Amino acid sequence: MSIKDASKKRPTIRDVAKVADVSVATVSRFLNGKTQKMSDQTAERIRVAIKKMNYVPNSAAREMARNSSRIIAVLAANIADYFSVEIYRGISSRVEEAGYISVLLNSGSSLTHERQLLHSINQHGFDGLVFQPLTSDTEQVAGELTRDFPVVVVDRDLPRSTWPKVVTDNYEAARSTTEYFADQGFQRVVVLTSTIELASTRIQRFQGISQAASTIETIEIDENNFQPDIVYETLKKALSRPGKCLLFALKERWLLEFLPRLMKEHVIDEARTAVTGFADTALIGSICPYAKVVSQNPFLMGQRAGEILLQMLKGEKNIPEESVIKAQFKH
Repeated sequence: MSIKDASKKRPTIRDVAKVADVSVATVSRFLNGKTQKMSDQTAERIRVAIKKMNYVPNSAAREMARNSSRIIAVLAANIADYFSVEIYRGISSRVEEAGYISVLLNSGSSLTHERQLLHSINQHGFDGLVFQPLTSDTEQVAGELTRDFPVVVVDRDLPRSTWPKVVTDNYEAARSTTEYFADQGFQRVVVLTSTIELASTRIQRFQGISQAASTIETIEIDENNFQPDIVYETLKKALSRPGKCLLFALKERWLLEFLPRLMKEHVIDEARTAVTGFADTALIGSICPYAKVVSQNPFLMGQRAGEILLQMLKGEKNIPEESVIKAQFKH
């Protein structure tokens, strides 16, 4: 492209209207899809004029006119987890069918960064938000997210929140899984988890395990100060104690992190160590053939969250307060 061409004035909606021999209002209606009362000949003239002039609509102006950006924010807890990515994929599959664009934002397991992102969401023209919070503190979240627009919470239970939520049956899945292994003599449980008190999902899972286990040893990982070697040595010591033991990870990421080394160094074996956890891929079975995991469906959870958000955007009533997508224990 020559300097002369590059310096040409960008065509405007008025230029398109002039070439198509219609009013600016008619072009505007065409751009916004309001062609019901427009003849096919008029619509075709506008289409040809747009193509001929390489006209690109001013999206900001269109947003102001219809008070909508057609953009959905998805704030994930940590995209290092396959679970969060699958939730996003599920959401996108639904909202994009309805003509919206989804934007993925990542808290990265940092409450400070989450607050920064919520502040940014307050300032920008997103039409709605699907949110996987790091905390179960409803007041804290509500204090940060001050915009009055449709919000759906996914994978978390925020007590006393007015926002609809999509969750898994965490307590029941953890309890029944622990009971299954207890019946086979694995009464002692080593729970491997991120900080429990920060997330309702982990609280519910731990409560379910506690209901069914005789003895629990908990190894909590601070994701903001993750020291894998220290965690591994603590885990190795716990698993090496006498007697049959169940390793129960509350998140797949920690099984993927530590199982290969545990297997390689023969810290665990099928006779005295059972392995389970909440997992969303087939990778755990590839690493440890005798592992039996609790499988969630984050993609379906994301789809449901997207569907609810679209209902809210349409102004529909009777939105369910809670939608439960049940987990499955594969044994």
